This record gives sequence, C-alpha cells and structure tokens, in this order.
Amino acid sequence: MLLKSIDTAIRDIRVGIRGLRRDWAFTGTAAASLILGIAAATAMFSVVHAVIIDPFPYRDVDHLMSIRVAEPGERFGRTYYSVDQYLEFRERSTIFSGVIASTISDVVWTGGGDPVRLRGNHGPFDTFDVMGVPALLGRTPTAADAVPGAPPVAVLGHRCWVRNFGADSGVLGRHLTLNGVTRQVIGVMPPRFMFRGADVYLPTHFRRGVAVEGVRFVHVLGRLKPGVTGEQAEADLRPVVAHLKEIDPKAFPDQWRAGLLSFKETFPSNIRNALWILFGATGLLILIACANVSNLLLSRAAGRQREMAVRAALGASRWRLTRQLLTESMVLAGAAGAAGIALAFVLLRVMISIVPPDTIPDEAEIVMNVPVLLFCAGVSMLTAVVFGLAPAIQGWVSNLIEPLRAGTRSSGASRASSWMRSALVAGEVALSLVLLTGAVQMLRTLISLQSAEFGFPAERILAMRVPLPEESYPTPESRVNFQRELMERVRGLPGVSAVSVSNGMHPMRSWRLPVAFPDGRQSDQPVGFHQIDRGYFDVYGFGLLTGRPFTPADISARRQLTVVNEAFVRKHFDGSDALGKMIRIPALAEEPFRLAETGFEIVGVVRDVINQDPKEGVRPEVFVPYTILGRSELLVVRAAGDAYSLAKPVAAEVYALDSQQPVVDQRTVADFIQLWGLARPRFNSALFGVFAFLGLVLATVGVYGVISNQVARRTPEIGLRMALGASFADVMKMVLRGGLSLILAGLGIGLVAAFAVARYLASQMREFADFDPAAGALVAAILLAAGLLACLGPAFRAVRIDPAVALRNE
Repeated sequence: MLLKSIDTAIRDIRVGIRGLRRDWAFTGTAAASLILGIAAATAMFSVVHAVIIDPFPYRDVDHLMSIRVAEPGERFGRTYYSVDQYLEFRERSTIFSGVIASTISDVVWTGGGDPVRLRGNHGPFDTFDVMGVPALLGRTPTAADAVPGAPPVAVLGHRCWVRNFGADSGVLGRHLTLNGVTRQVIGVMPPRFMFRGADVYLPTHFRRGVAVEGVRFVHVLGRLKPGVTGEQAEADLRPVVAHLKEIDPKAFPDQWRAGLLSFKETFPSNIRNALWILFGATGLLILIACANVSNLLLSRAAGRQREMAVRAALGASRWRLTRQLLTESMVLAGAAGAAGIALAFVLLRVMISIVPPDTIPDEAEIVMNVPVLLFCAGVSMLTAVVFGLAPAIQGWVSNLIEPLRAGTRSSGASRASSWMRSALVAGEVALSLVLLTGAVQMLRTLISLQSAEFGFPAERILAMRVPLPEESYPTPESRVNFQRELMERVRGLPGVSAVSVSNGMHPMRSWRLPVAFPDGRQSDQPVGFHQIDRGYFDVYGFGLLTGRPFTPADISARRQLTVVNEAFVRKHFDGSDALGKMIRIPALAEEPFRLAETGFEIVGVVRDVINQDPKEGVRPEVFVPYTILGRSELLVVRAAGDAYSLAKPVAAEVYALDSQQPVVDQRTVADFIQLWGLARPRFNSALFGVFAFLGLVLATVGVYGVISNQVARRTPEIGLRMALGASFADVMKMVLRGGLSLILAGLGIGLVAAFAVARYLASQMREFADFDPAAGALVAAILLAAGLLACLGPAFRAVRIDPAVALRNE
C-alpha cells in the first residue's frame, strides 16, 4: 500500500512537471511572484530569528534572569544596584545557582604606543560559569585566580582579539596594562560571547563600600534554578529588598514589587518592534504573491476543464483530481522556494549592511541557518496549499457533458471562478495600498528628518570623547584642570573658531534631570541638562535672546548660574521674564554629585534649537558651568573650514597633556546625526519601500492577468459587438471599465485597512506618523495609474480582434 502511494505521488509529480514545462509563460510568471514573496519573507525571518527569537549563545538563556524591583504596574523597573546591594542578593537569595554583577566602563590600555580605549566589563570570577560559555582559546578564571594575592587576569572578547591582536593565539600569557593594572591574558572568548558588548573582561573582587573603578551601579544577573516559579522568586527576593530599604530608605520606592526579568527582555533589540512590523509587511507580500498565483492557476484551470472532465469520465475521483492539482502547486512552490533561498541570501547581505548600529544585541548572528531554511520550506508548502486550493476546488468538475461537448473550444470559466479571480485582484490592490502607504509615510518621516533645520552647522562641528579615568583623575578638580588646559591649547590651533566641553551632544544626547521651583512646583518631565564651558554657545551658534552668557569668572568660580532655552521659559514660566528666577535640580544632591546647594539662578535665555526628534518639538533644557560637577567628557570644536582636518591636531593636544589618555569617537556632529538619528528611519524606509514596490509589481501583474483572461473569454462577444458597429472607443471603455471596477474596489478596502494599520504602527514606532490623507491619496493615484496601464494591453488587444475570425471560432 505504501509503495503504491509513493508510486502514485511520483507519477503526479512527473505529470505536474511536464505540465509546468509545457506552459512556460504561466510557470515563469507564477514562479517569479512566489520567488519574490518567499525571498523577502525568508530574509526578513533570518533577521527576526537572529535578533529577537534566538539572539544569545549562552547556556539555557531562558534561565538567566535580572533581579527587578519596580513599582506596581511598572513594566521594567530597576535592574542596576550598588555593589553593597548586589552582594546582599548574592549572599542571601536561594533561587539562583549563581549571581553575578557586571559593569560597562572605559578601560584604557597603555604601554603599546598611543593609549587605546577598550570597552570593559568588570565581573566576579564565576561570571563565565554562570553564563555557561567556555573560552575559545585558553581558559576562563578559576578559583585559584580568585585567591587573595593572586596575579590579576583578563579575558579578551573575540572582536578585540581580532581587531587589536590580529587573531594571534600568542596573546595568551601576555601582560597588558589596563587602567594602570598589569593583567595576564588567560583566554579569548568565542565570537558570539559579547556579554554587554565588552572588549575585555576583568575578573574583580567586589567589596562592600568600594565602587568598581568609579562605577557605582552594577547590573545584577542570576541563573535561576530549575522549577522556580515567579511566586517563589518574589517570596525569596522580598525580604532581601526590604532589608536593603531599611538600610537606605531612598534606594527603593515606598510601594514596590521584587521579581525577575528575562535576559531577552533585559537586553532587547532597539528595533524589535520595527522588525516585527517589517516581518508583517513580508506577510502581506506573501499574500499578494499567493493571490497572484491563485489567479493564474484559476485561469489555467478554466482552460483545463475538458482535461479534468475526461479524467473524471475515465474514473478519476474528485480527491484524485484535487491531489494532482495540489501536487502541481507543490512542485511550483518547491522550485520557487529553492530559488527564493538563493535570492534571500543576496537580500540578507543587503539588509545586514543597512542595519542601524547599536540597535541589535552584539551576540546576534544573522545567517541563513537551519531554522531559517525550515521556515522557508514551511512557507513554500503553506503557500502551495493557499494558492493551490482555489484552483483545486475549481477542478472538481461535476458536469461532464458540457466540457466534453465543447470539444476543442474553451468552455470558459464559471461565474464563481470569475468572481473569485476578481476578488483576489481587489485583495491584491488593497494589500499593495497598505504596503505602499506605510512606505510613503516612512519615507516622508525620513525626508523631514533629513531636511530638518538644526540651527547650527553640524558638518563643521567636530566632537570627540575624552574619557578621564578615575584612577588618574579621581576628583572633579583634577578633571576640570585637564579640561581647562586642553581647551586653551585647542583654542589656539589654526582653523578653530570655538571650543567647549559638554556632557551631551546637540541635538541627540543629553542628561535628563527633574527640576523643582521655589514655589514647590516640579517639572512633570525631566529636562535636558548640559554642563558646558563659555564657548559652547559659540560652537553651536546659539542666539542669546535675553540676559547674558557665562563669563570666564562664572566658570572659574563655579557659580551656580544657569542659562535656559525658550522652551523652558514657555513651559515653566508661561513665557514671562525668567531672569533672576531660581530653580533647583534635586538629583545633584545625591550620589555621586553630593552638592550641598542645588539651586541655580537664571541669568540668560537662548533661542530654541532642535534637541530631540523634530516632530516632538523642542525639549526644555538648562545649561550650567562644567566646573560645578567636573563630569563633561565630550569635547566639541567648531572649525572654520573642514572639521576633520582638526582631528589629528586636537588628538595631539590631548596626548601632549597626557600620553596615556585616549581619544574616542572622533566624528562631526553631522555624522553622529546620520549614525544615531537617521540610520533607523533609513533602514525602515528602505525595507518597507522594497517590499511595497514588489507588492505594486505583483498587484499590477494580477490586474493584467485578470483583464487579459476576461478579454480572452469575451472574444466572441467583442467580435459580435464590433460586427454590429461598436467603435474603438466603445470596446476600450468596456475593457477599461471592468479593470477600473476591480481597482476601485481594492482601493476602497485598502484605504480603510491602511488607516487602521497606520494608527497601529504609530502606537508602536515613534518614527511612524498617524495616517496621512495626502500619502493615502498619492498611493491610491499610483495604484490607479499602474492598474490602468495594466489594462491597456488587453484593451488594445481587444480592439484588434477580427469580428469574422472571432465569430467563426465561436
């Protein structure tokens, strides 16, 4: 029985292949539609799988949990704690097999030429055991390395090993001076071990009351024991948190809950929502492709009615006929799936090249792996069933006499079949409109961001980080002295128009702190907080509206004065005169600042410039002298000409002051805007645009196919009309009217769907605006034009019909 079924299946496949080979036009068009849809979905799933579903290589990653303390109803809460709090969790919790802390901080490697800044991760000696990943080369720390007095060791990340040591295995045993401490390299981790994105891992003894090289708060992660429930976890952690709150009442809110946050939720991709939405767009594309191929198969099935009738007359059952048609669909989908994988590989390379930086987990490896190939196979087979089902049902011939009586004439399609093809085309148009509307709105967002007037010459401002390590510059005074002398040196360089330090960068990044007022009011949202030198307003060209800027005496004397922007005055003083008014910044009284006085007098107001996403308006912000806190590590230089011509001279001045001090991330502000502000909208627009264009092509092909089929079926009618005197215009109107009705129906459905989809996307992605009627009208016009162009070919073919030939064939 099994052998007979296999033999029958093989015969069906052979018959299907012969049929597809005979009808090359149909096969090529159908296969191209499927290849485009399957390739887009497969490539997009590769990214989704690598970035969202399985981004991390750590052992039993679902058992790695962050300790979370949050107010009731808060989604994420707190996962960073002081060293003392971490040690309490490590020593008192019983639900974990291991608890580790981790930091992210600058590590300066010296002794080999220019100082090199590395991204460092300090953690306990059992970090790698808890993470469950062995070293690629050498070893990870052992208990012997943790013994007091043992020589300090370090483990290199794979990226650092390749970039800084040329993947030389001889690095094992080498001694490196890292933050002034000589450590021996004992291991190199595998490529995908990128916990916290570190270049180097520094095993560290955590001690109460001692910050780790200036880092006050550490992330706390534990490996959950098997079988522990959420209720058990909360019961175990609650007394620990309650004890910590007794020690420091301000450390936690009055109302709180203790629980766990999975590793994937702790370190998610910044473009997770965008990826799901783009994956949904490929789903729409697959549906359009299926509708297109179903239309082609329905048209082909109408021409095969006599063949199906003969088979039925010879004893073939409905199931046998359906199986043959579905087998042909499977063969077509299988071939398209194989070709789709090849195209997906190329498309994936393009997608990887435009993924925005710092938006996906460092561990994510975007490849065409086994799960992706299985997904492609599943999509191929599913589409075969979806697009093959309607033609298979159409092939259930119940009336054998009519098709057999038709002889060699085409019997035409049933009214139900014609209605089904029309509905599929209208659906294609509607889905294509949804895709195109999304693409146009994303493109408009990108264009508006690119054309935004920032109010300063971003291409002429050079920015760089000069991170001063705590070991060399332990006090605010020592950091301020270095920065003051550095600015004096840079100010004297040829081509420098202005220079300043800051703790953030316009228009994208700044500290955000709440502000309070003498009358008891507090800001409902944090405001931008900048620590600057007097030259900052000259670097960016901020226009002073009223009052005065900081003077050299203000900066040197650390006077607690502030300059605010127009948005701050509008929001907190109702636009009235703010000069001489006082504000407080309560956070500056806390660690690590510990200012005795947190009040600042407003002495000036500057005009607004963009300091966040342009469509969100201008955020209120305050500026204070950098000498008050001494925590401004960003140097900004305005050039008279080419900003990059100053990169080496400025770095040389840093090295002249301190040969062990690295300079990091030298770029113009314009390049930072491209990197941080525009990369994500560009990624979304590019992929959505490609998918939308493919959807437009497929929908146009679908309209063309249906109208062509209608013209073929109505050839005798058209011949008769022309014989009775119908004009060229009459025939053209008749054909175009049929196509226009399908297009308009699809546009009506599509506009409603696009409105709903746009509202949803706007709630999920800040880059996406609400439905824009102008964008909807533009897309509808594009689809209408494309659809009418698709109708012109069949229309011109109809008017060229010879009435005599058409009537004779009938």
